[in-house]
Amino acid sequence: MMALLYAVQGSFWPLLGVHLGELGIDGRWRGLIFASQALAATAVPLAAGQLVDRLMSTRRYLVLVYGLGALVLAILASGWVDRPGWLFVIFLAYWAMIAPTNGLSSSLAMRNLDNPRREFGAVRLWGTIGWMAVGWLVSGVMIAAGGARRSAVGAGGMHEVFAVAAGLSLVLSLFCRLLPETPPLATASTGRANLRQGLAVARRTDVRVFLITTFGLYLTMPLVYQVMPGYLAARGLSRPWIASAMSLGQVLEVVTLLVLPWLLGRIGVKWTIALGLAAWTTRFLTLAVDPPLWVAVGGGLLHGVGYGCFTVGGQVFLDGAAPKTHRASAQALFLIVSTGMGSLLGSLWAGERTRGDASTLANDGLLFLIPFLLNAALLIYFLARFRADRTAEPEPGEGGLHPSSFSPREQVAGTTG
Repeated sequence: MMALLYAVQGSFWPLLGVHLGELGIDGRWRGLIFASQALAATAVPLAAGQLVDRLMSTRRYLVLVYGLGALVLAILASGWVDRPGWLFVIFLAYWAMIAPTNGLSSSLAMRNLDNPRREFGAVRLWGTIGWMAVGWLVSGVMIAAGGARRSAVGAGGMHEVFAVAAGLSLVLSLFCRLLPETPPLATASTGRANLRQGLAVARRTDVRVFLITTFGLYLTMPLVYQVMPGYLAARGLSRPWIASAMSLGQVLEVVTLLVLPWLLGRIGVKWTIALGLAAWTTRFLTLAVDPPLWVAVGGGLLHGVGYGCFTVGGQVFLDGAAPKTHRASAQALFLIVSTGMGSLLGSLWAGERTRGDASTLANDGLLFLIPFLLNAALLIYFLARFRADRTAEPEPGEGGLHPSSFSPREQVAGTTG
């Protein structure tokens, strides 16, 4: 499930910025099109979380939306749509279906693992492998389509890439029929009560600090996929190899996810999350100092550490902090704060900052200096305010973090089930 889910997204998303530029779409419209994911992630995941908490199994939701998603990607593969307004509408519709699946797939996996804190990293690892493998597949498809020989004007293999994404989405939809059935757990409560209980976890001090840090960090994340492909192309990297270069971060992410259970047990959730935030801070610092191309590409390895420790480690943290009947809603809340509101504002900002030509993009040091300074400030804030001690072992079958991970005051304030 994880491998296919992230392969679908990783097949076209890293190259979308370059593709939109080739279609003659300016930076503002590119920012709005990238923001479609964030708009959907802000409006939809909590409702989808409530849906699978109360009315529909996660398995059925995944079968439905990835079947419909294959149809949307097939429309993009046809090349019929190339106007910015229609592209925005199509991507908004696509992400309205797909955005909740990152959190819901994590919730489904954790619910069916005996010990999510120890086992989830190895499961999520396959998402990284899927993203990385499809990057190389896409490079091969584009070379076969003649992308390496075409001029900068034109689609240069992107239609074939969307076709690959559509095929993978259809395979995922069929595969999800084989996933474990996870019937809703919260059918006994009203929708409003479920929503309150799903959000109640945010009242805990550590959860609130984590979510604030997540929001700030994800203001800078659109630069990774919205700006970096064009930045690398402007620096001289051949277009068909951009997808492969963007997948380098997943190499170190594989290692990070393999050792994530050890990190959580050895240094605790606070320092594991801080390690991920420090990696992203360092990544933007390397870009802010006007590096040579090999440093700009190689520094992407730090992205893997950042994602594995901060994002996946944070998901494990939230899973243990939420009542077990409302963990899908807790994961949805994380998506709203991260790929929702944070990425929405970040995408619009990145679009405005990249309205110039390629040479301007390649030589704009402030483009990465501001994210570096923001992430450095967030790291200081997180270390000062996040108080959770080293995590204790969870009870068998419950997963997540044991209540003793929190201070006595937070245990009382956060008791919801």
